[in-house]
Order: sequence, then structure tokens, then C-alpha cells
Amino acid sequence: MKFLNNDYIHLIIRLLIGAIFVYSAVPHVLNAMGLASSIYNYRLFPSSIIGMSAAVIPWITLLSGLALILGVKVRAASLIISISLVIFICLAVISMIRGLDIDCGCFVGIIRKANWIAVSEDFLLLLGSLFTFFFDRTRISLVLLIKKLVFHNKNYKGALS
Repeated sequence: MKFLNNDYIHLIIRLLIGAIFVYSAVPHVLNAMGLASSIYNYRLFPSSIIGMSAAVIPWITLLSGLALILGVKVRAASLIISISLVIFICLAVISMIRGLDIDCGCFVGIIRKANWIAVSEDFLLLLGSLFTFFFDRTRISLVLLIKKLVFHNKNYKGALS
């Protein structure tokens, strides 16, 4: 179980999941109506909440992904991402059971059907996110690197100097 103590494995998993979520979120932040259309296609939610969901979900996704990349609030971000992935998996499975042949809406410009392949991919991401949540070892991160460079610099005199 040496991999549980390997800081680089933790970093790679965090960066990979964070990058996927940021890559997914940015186009949705810029075009919430496209996401609203994808949410509508699931035919599970009342139209009254679709617009608000399409406006809020991408920002939560973006901030959670950035938190993982930066190494800030890693446990909270991985918990949010894990919950999101469970919801995505449930939506895909429900859609398949109902016989809907729809795009999952995860990525703009990439056709990704809500099927067993998407469920399998999301399940692997969920495992990585849960690994990050339960075995968080944020010893390597961009934020820690900046702190080290700024505050351990012998020439640094502080903000008021």
C-alpha cells in the first residue's frame, strides 16, 4: 500500500480530476443555455429549476476543479466532485433504463452519450475523487509552492516594507 503514501500519485490524481472538471465547466460557464438544454433532455427536472441549475452547476464544478488543481480545500472539493459524480452516474443509469439516447451534457463539442461507457468513466473518476477525499495528502500543490517561494525568500520583507 505504498501508493497511499506517495505524494506524486496524490498530485497526479488531483490534477487529472481537477483538469477534467475545469475543462468541462468553462464552456458551460460561458454558455449556460447549452447546459440547460442538456439538463432538459434528461426529462427528470421541472423546467422551473433547469435555468438556475444550469447557471450554478458550472461554477461549482469550476471552483471545485480549481481547488483540486491548486491544492486548496482539497477534501471539500473532492467531496463536492464525488457527490456530483454520483448524481451524474445516477442520471446516466436512469436515462438508459428509460431508453433515452441522449448526450450526457458533460463536455461542449464532444459527443458523450449517457451510456455504460460514460458510467464507467464517471465511476473511475469517482474512485479517484474518493481516494483524494479519504487519503488527502496535499503536500505538493501550487499554493504551497507559492507560499514557500514568497515567505521563505530571505529577501522578502513583507507587504509593508
